[in-house]
Amino acid sequence: MTMVLLGLFGCMLLFGLAGGSSAADSAAGQAVPVPGSQQTASADGGHGVAGGQITEKDVAALVAEVEGMERDKQELDNRLSVETSRYESARLQMEESKKNIRAELDEVLQNSSSRSRLDAMFGRYDELLREEGQLSDALLVTQQELAERQLKLAQKRRDLERLQTRYASQQREEALRRVQKVAQQLERNLHFRETISFKCPASKSLGSCLSEYPLEARIQTWIEEHYQQVLSKELEDVVGPVSLSSDWYTTRVTRDFTEASMSLQGTVTADVDVRAHVRPRKMMACALLAASAELCEAQSISLIVRSNKYGDQVLVNKKPYGSTPLSLMLDPGVYNIEVRYQGLTQKRTLTLDENRHINFVF
Repeated sequence: MTMVLLGLFGCMLLFGLAGGSSAADSAAGQAVPVPGSQQTASADGGHGVAGGQITEKDVAALVAEVEGMERDKQELDNRLSVETSRYESARLQMEESKKNIRAELDEVLQNSSSRSRLDAMFGRYDELLREEGQLSDALLVTQQELAERQLKLAQKRRDLERLQTRYASQQREEALRRVQKVAQQLERNLHFRETISFKCPASKSLGSCLSEYPLEARIQTWIEEHYQQVLSKELEDVVGPVSLSSDWYTTRVTRDFTEASMSLQGTVTADVDVRAHVRPRKMMACALLAASAELCEAQSISLIVRSNKYGDQVLVNKKPYGSTPLSLMLDPGVYNIEVRYQGLTQKRTLTLDENRHINFVF
């Protein structure tokens, strides 16, 4: 009777041991469901700049936030690795314990030996089973926490990418406005008088001395000095101190001697009346501001396209240009603007003759 009961007990044990798997085993190769995974990322990471000016501080703050989240995720990755190793170790110990129990059970059944050792093995297996359960629960918690962190990090990275794109677009737009403001003030009409004095052979006439004097080179020097003084005064708030190069502009000059005299010793003195029209070259404003030369290209107009959605697609005259916010430099003309988002399309046709900024709302 004792042998029969023992045999039945052994069968129950074998069945029980064979089915002792943990939920962590199935979770090891499956994605852990994340509560609230359907939520969408905010447009700009919650930094309160959705409709206002973005500052470098805003971008730096979001970069720091992303970096902090990446560090937290790395810590969770490390914790998950440690907990997985502990769990796998516990599973191996359980498998080894089951093998020992089976071997000891066979010995008891065959030789009717004492069960004290077998009972101790059962006790140890129970301890391992509880430990494995605790490790399994901790592993599942870490897996779920890591999945949530990964989702939030991915959303925050998208927020950062969008904010950086908007900031770059804003910076480009501001730079273009500065360039255009400066360019509007560069073409000038100058009128001034200068006095020259030089030695000339007393045998020559005053007219001959004046005609031989290298006046044109002096006039260009005067024009640059007067032009620089005017621009320095009027562009001080935008450009700061102005330093010119004669390669940045062209001049059309008329000049007359208003008074001239020559002493017996050959000293010539003359007053020169100069009128000059200064015309800037198209790159001059960019050179003064140290801005990108493309901002000074002829017949280029800024078009800024924005929307309230992430991952949209912008087409200009059927040509794809990427997602919003988008900053383009285009020639004047009529343009068909399309913004597509998840099967929806909004269209606008506009005549581009000045800088434009348009918003699409879905």
